[in-house]
Amino acid sequence: MGHEELLSQVERPARYLGGEAGCVIKDPARVRLWLALAFPEVYEIAMSHLGLKVLYEALAPRPEVAAERVFCPWTDLMALMQQHGLGPWSLESGRPLAEFDVIGFSFQYELTYTNALHMLRLAGVPLRRERRGPDHPLVIAGGPCMVNPEPLAEFLDLAVVGEAEELIHPLVDLLLEAKEQAWPRDRLFDRAAELEGVYVPALFAPRYQDGRLREIEPLNPARPKVRRRVVADLAAQKPPLQPVLPAVQPVHDRLGLEVARGCTRGCRFCQAGFIYRPVRERPAQQVLEAALAGLAASGLEEVALLSLSTSDYSCVEPLAAALMDALEPRRVSLSLPSLRMDSLGPELIAQIKRVRKTGFTLAPEAGSERLRQVINKNLSQEQILAAVRAVFGMSWNLVKLYFMLGLPTETEEDIEAIGRLCELVAAEARAAGRGRGKRPVVNASLGLFVPKPHTPFQWEGQMDLEEAWSRLKLAKSVLGSRSLKAKWHHPATSIVEGVLSRGDRRLAPVLERAVELGCCFDGWSEHLDYEVWLASLGEAGLSPADYLRPRAPEEALPWDHIDVGVTKDYLWAERLRALTGQATGDCRHGSCLDCGVCDHREIKPRLFPEAALQPPPLPALGQEREKYRLRLEKTGPARFLGHLETMRQLERGFRRGGVELAHSQGFHPHPLLKAASALPLGVESLVEVLEVTTSRPYDPAALPEMVNPCLPRGLRLSQARPAVPGEKLLEPVEVTYRVEPAAPLDPERLRAFHESGEWIMLRQSPKGERSIDLKSAVRRLELEQDGLLLCVGRSGGRPKPAEVLLSVFGLSAQEAAASRALKIAAQY
Repeated sequence: MGHEELLSQVERPARYLGGEAGCVIKDPARVRLWLALAFPEVYEIAMSHLGLKVLYEALAPRPEVAAERVFCPWTDLMALMQQHGLGPWSLESGRPLAEFDVIGFSFQYELTYTNALHMLRLAGVPLRRERRGPDHPLVIAGGPCMVNPEPLAEFLDLAVVGEAEELIHPLVDLLLEAKEQAWPRDRLFDRAAELEGVYVPALFAPRYQDGRLREIEPLNPARPKVRRRVVADLAAQKPPLQPVLPAVQPVHDRLGLEVARGCTRGCRFCQAGFIYRPVRERPAQQVLEAALAGLAASGLEEVALLSLSTSDYSCVEPLAAALMDALEPRRVSLSLPSLRMDSLGPELIAQIKRVRKTGFTLAPEAGSERLRQVINKNLSQEQILAAVRAVFGMSWNLVKLYFMLGLPTETEEDIEAIGRLCELVAAEARAAGRGRGKRPVVNASLGLFVPKPHTPFQWEGQMDLEEAWSRLKLAKSVLGSRSLKAKWHHPATSIVEGVLSRGDRRLAPVLERAVELGCCFDGWSEHLDYEVWLASLGEAGLSPADYLRPRAPEEALPWDHIDVGVTKDYLWAERLRALTGQATGDCRHGSCLDCGVCDHREIKPRLFPEAALQPPPLPALGQEREKYRLRLEKTGPARFLGHLETMRQLERGFRRGGVELAHSQGFHPHPLLKAASALPLGVESLVEVLEVTTSRPYDPAALPEMVNPCLPRGLRLSQARPAVPGEKLLEPVEVTYRVEPAAPLDPERLRAFHESGEWIMLRQSPKGERSIDLKSAVRRLELEQDGLLLCVGRSGGRPKPAEVLLSVFGLSAQEAAASRALKIAAQY
């Protein structure tokens, strides 16, 4: 069974199409190394990840390296793949995952480990490193989870620890050399270990004593540790500006620009704050120019300034002002995530007022000031409330507060303080509501603390499931106000996360067994099967307590051989300061704290406090609105794009092509681009009609030439003309399809249909069941030599071709979905 036959049976088939605008397809004749950029999550999450875009764009100019995306199939396609013996394929060329030379996974979250193993299993690639031979792909991994790679060590050939921009090309060069000279794996492992930031699990051996890890022995004593790779100068790295435009709307549908990397606030629970040190900023002028170039190349509608704490970026205020000046005329919004409450200055607030307002997230983390001092989140209650007042004063209608339960030294009093603080915030919301007639909403989100590797709390224990439920119950009881909406995740999710993030190589058989028993998408609460995880641990002679327990200071930790730069002595000293409630300052504003990361020559904080920004060129927007009609062909893989997805691709295609779209009026203006009708999913067409309104006149014949190169595979515009004054865009009164059925059609059933007085079909929809008389809806239904000719009218419910095949000819749902229907005529 081919890919397209599978896609006709799954939810959101556009996830697996490829061929998006901006994707890079290499000439197979020139390719010497096939590299799968594998992301063990569903398309919408994978396409939101900035690191994937960095690697994709870095390798795009190399014709000898095909870097192609392979994402985890959702559960419906996963089941079909298993049923038909198929594996994941790449989005660029459709190449099966097993046929790549290298499979490179990016692990952002421990609960995606089972997804990655499912991808390998479906591809027929042996999971264990020791069972793979020279004919199998190399399996490598990167991402923040690799600061403790041990739970996956038995499955990996190599792991990248740290930042990949300056490592990717030397590593790819080495892999090319190894492939073309047919090196044995041992030789490749020895050579790869010479690259800073590359961990070779086969060159380290864990030693256990009395059921606990005694040490991880380096088999090459000259390399006892693996040093995290650090990009010294972020300004030297060009941000990705040629993004692939997703076929399905991703979680973060925007042009993301990293303004800074690293954070030295020193929040003691935050792993990212320690493993991404030091702070390195990108010059404001570079960000401004990148934003304008990225928008021109992508047609996206939003720019996001990304970092662990965007409001700490030295030039955030002048940069935000310059960007807003440039983006507002283009109808592009600016997003400033990761804003800290104690760094919202008046100038930044003034710029935020110009941003489209959805929800504003504030993260006190703990309800009491005492516990915030323990975790080094030095915010007073008054600072929090002042920030809330400022947010409500900027007309935000939703504030989200984030708290953690189970932090070290937490008491019932600390949990009750969450309720008191939230009630004070809710009172501010009520006061703001009295002034504007609409009360803002306050959401409180409760997460469970997981003591992560390479943090001062790595020695702490984690709550077990019973204690987690007890504390969550208490927290929910103090958040009972009608002014608040409380949300939380199932505690079992955090238990499994804690086991995997703090685990060692004894988890390899646990992961294998969990995958055998069907565990996947464990980060999605509706898919997590905690009982299966307990059973898998039990079969290996383990339990959650083996990994959630406190660790003694002298005890060997599974990640001790991974050197992220911050010393163990510094982390221990920070733990002691936490227990006494002592604050640790931010080194960007004071003296060096001697955490161990910086050598003060190459690796050091790099800040750009001065910003002499060149004013961005303002677009010369036209004021004369013009309407045009165009024909749209939607064929091949594009038939699996839904209507909204199709319209989004067209909007961005027009913008990328340099066409200035006119916008509607109102609070949320949108481009004036409309289709006469919505084509059913899976149906092709040669005769769709679009109406577009531009803000300046264009030569109609030039519009398709401008836009078609910017559209994904299967969408094509033609026959553009000016709209006639007063001409309305109407749905067709009659539509004709030519259908190629996936199974033989019985002429007797067609005869019975023609002879019947009525033919009732039941249509299921989210709104319920509806009866449709096909005799009144179908104008023409004829068998032809090469298929079926179907003509349906606007009245009577306009049945879809698949519905006619199901109801009239008795095809199965699978056969009807796999049939090809082409819309060849429309009468208006």
